[in-house]
Amino acid sequence: MRIRINQIECRFSQGRYEIVKWYPNSYYGKEQEYVDKGWEVGEDFYRLNNTSIHKNCFKNPESCYTVATLRYDDGEGCCDMHTIGSRLLDLSKSERVDFFAVYEYAEDRIREEGLDRPEEVEF
Repeated sequence: MRIRINQIECRFSQGRYEIVKWYPNSYYGKEQEYVDKGWEVGEDFYRLNNTSIHKNCFKNPESCYTVATLRYDDGEGCCDMHTIGSRLLDLSKSERVDFFAVYEYAEDRIREEGLDRPEEVEF
């Protein structure tokens, strides 16, 4: 399942449902800049002094982090939401509106499917 409104998305990843916030990836398209600044090219990483950046960091225009995870509780017939630290509170007002809209869509879909993994949905 994948439901996204603006920068907030619910997806099934690593055996669980998670709600993530997407943001612009500051490394995207800047691989050559790092090489020009003297970063050493390794097998999977670029290194400079004691710092390393994985090559995958340069490949995607967006990155994301998990705001909350959802687990369907068959006995209760609803989802348990576990937020990560204060990340939900750190969202802007409009992002929180999107978060709860995504959560509402996701919980409805998860409840319909029970414990099974639903198909992808685009909004």
